[in-house]
Amino acid sequence: MRLALGLVSLLVSAASALQGLGNPDNLITYDEQYADGLTAYSGQKYADTITYFNRAMQDYNQLAEARLKCYAKCRRSAEQTLEYSGDTELVFFDVILRRSACIEKCKEDFVGAYPISAVPYSIADLMEKKEAYNYLQMAYYHEGDIKKAAKTAATYNYYNPYSMHTKANMKFYEGRSTITKEDLQPLETQVYRDLYINGQELYFAQNWKDMIENFESSLQAFHTALQECRLLCEGPRKHRNGQSLSRAMISSLAAVLNCQHNCAEKLGSFRQDKGEPFLGSYFHYMQYGYFNLNQSVVAVEASATQARLEPNSEVAKRNGVFYRQQKGVTRNDFNVRKDMLPVVERLEFEDKLLHVIDLMSNEVEGESEIAQAKASSEAGNDEQLLEEDFNMFPVGSNEALEEELKPNVVEGPRDGSGRERLVVDDMLTEKECSLLLELATKMGKEGDGYPQKSPHTKHEKFEGLNILDAAKAALMGDVNMTLVKLYLKASKKAKDVVAEKFQLKQPLYFSFTHMVCRTAKDDQDNRTDLSHPVHSDNCILDAITGECHKVQPAYTWRDYSAILYLNSDFEGGQFFFAHSTQNLTPKHLVSAHCGRMVGFSAGKENMHGVTAVTKGKRCAVALWFTLDPDHQETSYDVAESMLSGGSYL
Repeated sequence: MRLALGLVSLLVSAASALQGLGNPDNLITYDEQYADGLTAYSGQKYADTITYFNRAMQDYNQLAEARLKCYAKCRRSAEQTLEYSGDTELVFFDVILRRSACIEKCKEDFVGAYPISAVPYSIADLMEKKEAYNYLQMAYYHEGDIKKAAKTAATYNYYNPYSMHTKANMKFYEGRSTITKEDLQPLETQVYRDLYINGQELYFAQNWKDMIENFESSLQAFHTALQECRLLCEGPRKHRNGQSLSRAMISSLAAVLNCQHNCAEKLGSFRQDKGEPFLGSYFHYMQYGYFNLNQSVVAVEASATQARLEPNSEVAKRNGVFYRQQKGVTRNDFNVRKDMLPVVERLEFEDKLLHVIDLMSNEVEGESEIAQAKASSEAGNDEQLLEEDFNMFPVGSNEALEEELKPNVVEGPRDGSGRERLVVDDMLTEKECSLLLELATKMGKEGDGYPQKSPHTKHEKFEGLNILDAAKAALMGDVNMTLVKLYLKASKKAKDVVAEKFQLKQPLYFSFTHMVCRTAKDDQDNRTDLSHPVHSDNCILDAITGECHKVQPAYTWRDYSAILYLNSDFEGGQFFFAHSTQNLTPKHLVSAHCGRMVGFSAGKENMHGVTAVTKGKRCAVALWFTLDPDHQETSYDVAESMLSGGSYL
């Protein structure tokens, strides 16, 4: 029954979660404090900015501590079951009820009536990334408190070490004569991380003894951090109305398990080189240290542990072969370290269990719930772009084009295909296009939203700017606020026109908003690929059967899409609709120019792509919309609130 109890504890966490902190008479959530801080900052009220952001950080940290206490305490309570074995279903529900009651009581004892379930994920994510310290350092600077400005800048830099903006700030403070070394120490640190970095430095210095001490100490601290991360995965989460009991249970279990399974890698996100899994990297370093200290048996255990954690690693396999050739080393020495065995076995079991849940989800309703968890892993309603690699599909030449879609024409689902398309001109003036191009040029980030800088083709430079980053840049004074407000205005106009032209009977919500530029590189000779390969916006195409499956990791909640063009002074880069899922060659072409928008339903009926940009720079605002309020883009609302100076809740 112990294994079953462990699984039940994950399910219960979604059924009854913490909802409070602090004084019931002062129910201002940390996200409201954060929003008030943004408003104060945009109004140059820096003293108020400091007050609000400090309160937000204090509440956020206290809440995390309280949640850890409650989840740890109530997990133990699940083992106190009824002394009854006649009906396992009754025992199952007894466990659920006991843990639910425990969490509710713990909530009252530790956190009062703080309504944490109302906090949008986008704000919780910003708090976790310590974004508040970025605003605090600017506010302290404007208030003339240079030492606190340096301290908070150092804290933000600690958690965001690869931000160029942050590095520039640190150089500024380091160059001030009044700033001491102590002033540049962060307010918050992570023990396992500091020891890990020290261990890396000692590794390169070949100080094996001290390196081992640092890595072993870091590993002990890592175990504590890993447990805390796992517990915090058991927080409140949103479920769709009308879900069956089985689907709700599978959804909850998938989300919590996937979050917990990813904790080890999440804790290593501070590393610049993330090519090797974080937990396995400990033993990659330590095996060298122990080997150089002539402790071969311990080195072999470290090597065996890395190999178990990274079964497909060629480096780990080669190290294993090396150790087998060493004198005195036997097959019996290749054991996982005893302190790591529970962690390794749990990770392996989680992998198996996630696979089982995936199969169960398909059996329940034909859609993979765990794939959804992997695609968004506690990502709330804000999308992250997935790499789309459809370059294996034949495209053909522009000669295959049958006709060009004309503006102000709407194709409806009259043919029964469900296909809806429109082209609308004059969505923007020439001046507005020029201003948005200025924003894209100034703030566009190479590879934005994708895991690599050139997500679709090596022949083009891809740059993007999401709506929230644009708003943050405006508040920080990095870009004119008028440009970002125009970005918001143009996006909303596009959404409204799509809803009006397609005569939608229910509200349409933003799903993701992205300003994108594609610039041709010099190597255009004999180019045959596309700027953006043929794809659908809400399903995955099977190249063999021609079926487009509406399953995760596709963004299955997308219902409509639109592209709003900003310029035409480039060559190539033509948007096209393909013939069908069976024939991906271009059929309908949409020529780009300032203010033209193409909109369409997001399913398999509208397979589409973009021809190669062979000269110049093509810029547009890409928008995806949904009819499902559970998947609306909270970042848009937050950005709008930040620029208007009001509360978004």
